[in-house]
Amino acid sequence: MDPGSGSGMTQMQIIPAILEKNFVDVSTRLEQVVGSAKTVQIDVCDGVFVPSVSWPYTAPMTAGGPNHYDHDFKDIVGGEGEVNMPHWEDLDFELDLMVADPKRLLPHLLTIGPSRVIFHAEALKDLESDMYELAKMIPPIVEIGIAIHLNTNPEILFNLIDEKIISSVQCMGIASIGSQGQPQDERVYANLHTLRSKYPDLPLSVDGAVTLENALKLKEAGASRLVVGSALFSAENPASQIAAFKKVVQ
Repeated sequence: MDPGSGSGMTQMQIIPAILEKNFVDVSTRLEQVVGSAKTVQIDVCDGVFVPSVSWPYTAPMTAGGPNHYDHDFKDIVGGEGEVNMPHWEDLDFELDLMVADPKRLLPHLLTIGPSRVIFHAEALKDLESDMYELAKMIPPIVEIGIAIHLNTNPEILFNLIDEKIISSVQCMGIASIGSQGQPQDERVYANLHTLRSKYPDLPLSVDGAVTLENALKLKEAGASRLVVGSALFSAENPASQIAAFKKVVQ
């Protein structure tokens, strides 16, 4: 579908966000939502683009430095994807790459077998040129998205959307990315409005500070995907919490 055509909007999705330090905790989170969610976002933090470090890394991934992969990820990479992620048959994996050097790190991360990869516009020195180059590295079956921070003008993405280099946009809802549990920043609504006004059918995600209290407001502002972290996994039963979110936005 042409993201700039039509007047409808894609169906709302609730996407659990997993931000963990090790493979055991990632696996636990996947187990908690399998059967309740179709897509799960794995937040990949390199300790450089954002201060935090998350799986599959164990230390900051500095430019030109060694690859600090944990031992479980080394098995996946070493087998060139032959070692599978847990519940790969039941879940689509979306990788949110909060990394400073996506060109170097992407080939190994693709061995996870993602259905969608999200880059951050602010991590790219030449947005359009770098995205064209990154797109060539990604199999056609994998969807390409891009995230923008609160103070980034969404209009810088228009050419990439029009040229179909990217097929979705993620609007960050918090001021400091790479950690969960922060308050929502109201600037996210302006970014949603700008993109939804120009592209009625473009899949738009919101990531950061998504709660049951603001889910409907985000939907009404144009979001079609809600990426939920702490508001989901802090609940006693994450699966029931997903159902609660779905009920709010149905």
